[in-house]
Amino acid sequence: MPESSVILNDINKVFVPCRTVIEMEALTSLFLEYKNYESIKELPKTQPTSKQLIEIFKVVDIEPLERIIEYFIDVVVNRLKPIVMYAREHHARFRMGNIVAYTKTRVCLYFALHRLKLKFLIVKHFLDQFKENPSDFVKTHQNSPESLLSELYDYYSEKNLMNLKLILSKRRISERVAKLLESKNSITNEDIINALTFKHEMDEKDKIRFIMREIKASLFVCKIMFAKIDVPNPFIVPKETEIKIEDIMVDQDFLPGLINAMSKCIKDYKLDQLKNCFKAYEFMMNLVLNGINYAIELASGGQIELEIDDMIYHTGNIFIE
Repeated sequence: MPESSVILNDINKVFVPCRTVIEMEALTSLFLEYKNYESIKELPKTQPTSKQLIEIFKVVDIEPLERIIEYFIDVVVNRLKPIVMYAREHHARFRMGNIVAYTKTRVCLYFALHRLKLKFLIVKHFLDQFKENPSDFVKTHQNSPESLLSELYDYYSEKNLMNLKLILSKRRISERVAKLLESKNSITNEDIINALTFKHEMDEKDKIRFIMREIKASLFVCKIMFAKIDVPNPFIVPKETEIKIEDIMVDQDFLPGLINAMSKCIKDYKLDQLKNCFKAYEFMMNLVLNGINYAIELASGGQIELEIDDMIYHTGNIFIE
């Protein structure tokens, strides 16, 4: 199947019907601009109703935002069924492209996981450019170590916007969305893109907070759906059961801490310490990506198994430089 046809298939079967995932992601990200993630971290385990979530997100009587939460909780999440654990032959697993990835009752969960993994892969692709040759990395950024975070922010924003434009196709919208757009109070694709890529004057701390807020929003959306299928802790690495991958994802010592440490190493020209930072980053990033892969495998009953850089759905030319 030609590449364009494959992407078109994902647009029609995933991106259009699962627009609600992006809507919830945007709404959660906006909520986290003003509230700490800790305030909602354990909320998915309580399996909140749409009314409860509307109140928590403080969007009561804001009709377009109420509709987002109502459709997500009452339709998408409610459609999910608990996972049946059973013995299976692992050699019979399927990879990307298998029909399992398009199962209507679970496709929004896969898409939410796809988005979560994509965000980490964008960061990974940026840092992997420099990992193999730290000395050149230092020379490039020596005079302006703070530019490392600015470059990461710009790279992340560019790649995320590319992905959003792919998945929020203007030419193809579902019947539900078409009806919503007839209302003057509707949430348009442009509204969603603006919410997820909103730019204003940011200092260095705000830039990393923006990326972390994006990750936390995706994580929250995934956890709401996993709670419905009785999997409260999906992000694990079976061989490392003591490690809480979810905590690593949002830990200040991971991306915020390591990016800051890398910048300091550049400023002080400490090449050996920079190499150690890259080793720590690689170790933690691999844990995170393997944890997400395990969650995908779990959600699919073992039928979708991905390599570290694999995605469930296509991403177009996002990683083609």
